[in-house]
Amino acid sequence: MKKRLKIVKRFEKREKSNYPGFKIRNIFARSHLWKWAWGAGLISSLSLVFLLPPTSEITFFNKLGMIILITFFVIIFFIYLWRFWVQFLIPKSLSLCAILIISMALMGRIIILLPQVSNYFIPIAFLSILGSLLFAPSLSIVVTLLLGILFSINAESLDLLPVLVMGGMVGTYSATFVHQRTDLTKGGLYVGISNVLIIIAVGLLASYPFVKVASFMAWGMGSGIFSSILALTVLPYLETYFGITTDIKLLELSNLNLPLLNRLSIEAPGTYHHTIMVASLAEAGAEALGANPLLVRVGAYYHDVGKILRPHFFFENAGTGKNNYHSKIAPNLSSMIVISHVKDGVELAQRNRLPQVVIDIIREHHGTGLIAYFYREALKERGKEKESIHEENFRYPGPKPRTKESAIVMLADSVEAAFRFSPQKTLKGIQLQVKKVVNNKLKDNQLDECDLTLGEIARISDAFIRILAGVIHTRGRYPEEMLKSQSVVG
Repeated sequence: MKKRLKIVKRFEKREKSNYPGFKIRNIFARSHLWKWAWGAGLISSLSLVFLLPPTSEITFFNKLGMIILITFFVIIFFIYLWRFWVQFLIPKSLSLCAILIISMALMGRIIILLPQVSNYFIPIAFLSILGSLLFAPSLSIVVTLLLGILFSINAESLDLLPVLVMGGMVGTYSATFVHQRTDLTKGGLYVGISNVLIIIAVGLLASYPFVKVASFMAWGMGSGIFSSILALTVLPYLETYFGITTDIKLLELSNLNLPLLNRLSIEAPGTYHHTIMVASLAEAGAEALGANPLLVRVGAYYHDVGKILRPHFFFENAGTGKNNYHSKIAPNLSSMIVISHVKDGVELAQRNRLPQVVIDIIREHHGTGLIAYFYREALKERGKEKESIHEENFRYPGPKPRTKESAIVMLADSVEAAFRFSPQKTLKGIQLQVKKVVNNKLKDNQLDECDLTLGEIARISDAFIRILAGVIHTRGRYPEEMLKSQSVVG
């Protein structure tokens, strides 16, 4: 009971620490000087983009007004990040943000300066699509809105604002339904259609002649299509150079016909079927939690890929034969072989250029857990010399799971293994088995470094039980079987 209370207190304390209060004065801490440098650089870059080339029509006060607007834009954007998306306040993410914003501002400014190109051709959906895919849809909408205001003011066209804002929002929304790279072209088509509809509305409100509205409609449609083509071209490079894994990349990796997974299915078929089951459990757990189900599914597919190198040393690949490779070697050597599958999996993943988030799941899915079977075998062999057996030699090197997704895969892996070798395949047996596995992980402190609360762990357990209960369902006999049994009786 005391141990249970300690676990509860530890999780409650960690949950409070994960949601610190937002205080403006924290922004001025010395440790945030580099963020101030980033903000100053972004303000300077946007000011140069919107104020160059200098013309006699732009007065000093016009320039000052634009700089104030840009400064306000950057401050609002930074506070929004600080308050709602603190995970993006790292150099890599902020650099990517700055590159996208400045690139979009530069493209829009060039189009505004070209008299032969309509302002409605500004491809702001390029920014909103990439922002939604690489960061978050809500963050993309905020940046799109702020940049749309700057473009509208710089072009001195209030009619431009609703077209840019609505087109950008449609781009953001369409990006959330992208399942493969070619779907980006559909998103561009949707943006183009929305641009056309908004331009018609603006033309009717402003009483523009039909020829003018038709010309604007063509530019608006072109803007949407051009935005999607540009996003489709740039996205793979941004994913590679900034190490960002989008849902598109994860969907591509979930293809079971990829070489590494195909090799797993041939060389370690037992492990392959184990990973499929773990993926189903982990995906259900992630959906119950609101975590990334696609990431845990892909992570589960690859989590045991290191077993390819020595498949017969793992029980699920041993088959029904009498050969037990571990019976011929010492328990500590068996433990080293089993532990090595994590390192081998990481090396295979790196060689096949899997994303870092998937590699992290491979590395963390056992944490620092104990290989209890071989540890007990070693204790039996030593007999009275148990003091010479060190438990740390039978533990995985870690690290422990540091994300919810890694923790879910860890729990799903352990639950599936327990279910596979459990003789009690009943609903009650499953409930007890899942509870036992989860409690063992808590007692072993394997979930200390991730953000799971006890309530979330309970929801994950319920999801596991629901999936495993579906596996043990029974069916009635087919008519052919019934007829055959009747003929035997007769």
